Amino acid sequence: MAENEPTRVSLYRQVDQAGLSPDSTFKFHCYAGLACFNRCCQAPTIVLSPYDLLRLKQALGIPSREILSRYTIMGNEEASNLPLVFIDAYRSPKGGCPFLSSKGCAVYAHRPAACRLFPITMGSQFTDQGVVDHYFCRRLDYCRGFDTEVQWTLASWLADQGFAEYDQGRREWLEILLKTGLQGPVEARGHDLVAIVAYDLDEFRRMVFEPGFPGVQPLDDRDRAELGKDDLTLLKFGYRYLKSIL
Repeated sequence: MAENEPTRVSLYRQVDQAGLSPDSTFKFHCYAGLACFNRCCQAPTIVLSPYDLLRLKQALGIPSREILSRYTIMGNEEASNLPLVFIDAYRSPKGGCPFLSSKGCAVYAHRPAACRLFPITMGSQFTDQGVVDHYFCRRLDYCRGFDTEVQWTLASWLADQGFAEYDQGRREWLEILLKTGLQGPVEARGHDLVAIVAYDLDEFRRMVFEPGFPGVQPLDDRDRAELGKDDLTLLKFGYRYLKSIL
């Protein structure tokens, strides 16, 4: 691991840049013919939500524990001290996202939310109205994708990239992180359980079906059948469980 790999990250920092509204416009078009194609994937800092990992699990067809060990590193969210998972872009001597191929992203259809957003970045806050998101346009000096006449609004870009599905899948996790951060950092001894529930669906499923598992609600046969076969149902159950223990 490189010395500059992330260890503690805040989900929201005030930046000296105006935020974007849904109607804000920007010009951008990325394609394989650009001289900078794939350069932004050489040293990315990509936070993976539990839903991102669920989609990568679907794409790769391997257990969640194997994805975590082969492709990611663990860090902490700054305010809550809860575990965050990052794509490990520093494991290979060559560097770069482990899903990057000569033709581009090898998991493009299942790419994480942060990759879908680019060149848009976002930060989130927990307020009296719940989770509020702030969007910004990140203009990298080397990126030629901005040298185009293809224009987007923020709303049309999010729709084109299929961001809504990913946002919905991670929204409760954002709420857990941000609300916990307002209450103060969680002690380190709780990290392993939170990491399993949020990120290791296969291990969490095994825990749920153990006798005496302290769930958030009694489970009938139908509930158990759904949790046994559907990862998204299990993930949502995990969110409820985390809310109950945190």
